[in-house]
Amino acid sequence: MKKQVKLWVKVQQVEVDSGVESVQLPCKTTVHLPEDVRVEWRDSYRKVDVYQNGSGQPEEQIEFYKDRTEMKRDLLKTGDLSLTLKYPTDRDRDTFTCSVYNREGNVLMRKQLELQVKDCQVEVEEGADSVQLPFRTTGDLPKDTTVEWSREEPKPPMIIYVYQNDSDQPEEQNQVYRDRTEMKRDLLKTGDLSLTLKCPKDRDMGTYICSVFSRDIRRHQTVLLKVKVRTQDKDGTVDIRDRSSFTDPTPLMAEQSV
Repeated sequence: MKKQVKLWVKVQQVEVDSGVESVQLPCKTTVHLPEDVRVEWRDSYRKVDVYQNGSGQPEEQIEFYKDRTEMKRDLLKTGDLSLTLKYPTDRDRDTFTCSVYNREGNVLMRKQLELQVKDCQVEVEEGADSVQLPFRTTGDLPKDTTVEWSREEPKPPMIIYVYQNDSDQPEEQNQVYRDRTEMKRDLLKTGDLSLTLKCPKDRDMGTYICSVFSRDIRRHQTVLLKVKVRTQDKDGTVDIRDRSSFTDPTPLMAEQSV
């Protein structure tokens, strides 16, 4: 007799909100691992973290994950090969693979996980004093780090705020946002790269991107800003509407051309 069985193994999913301090990608084994194995975490096409010869190998990491990953001590003894990823953002959505190799490079075990990071969304009512677009990452960033907040639409992207050489660069800012933005002091030391936008209006609704780059670091955060607008009917009824889906960009474009 003959029988066929088709085996489907679901990839484990890990879901987390954008902006949390960290997320753990679990990987555990009960099999005893020899001291000379190599533990390698990868995303779809890059090295995320490597453990070999009793310690991590940060020189093999790409800059996107630099200082943002951590594996447990005595992992070979405990069998806990889980990876902690600090300050996940929407750019970290990916399929991650943990592979264990022996000295000859043969695969001893392998596990895949799919990381889902929820979009960062901020809602505010028009007329509020200010709104904060959040972004936290690891502290003690290099002195040559540039932080740039921009807005995707209208095309081409608008520069909202630039921090470079230990100070802001107002001359690079689009005039629509002149004197309306602010970042915290010692932002490279604390890793708090949040942007405060003063007097938000319906025309400010849209997708904002914070890009962080230096010689050794590349990081990004996307924030969707929704602005609720107060409208008054003829009978005096006040209605608060979410303008995130139907804001007309014309007023913003008109002010840009001034």
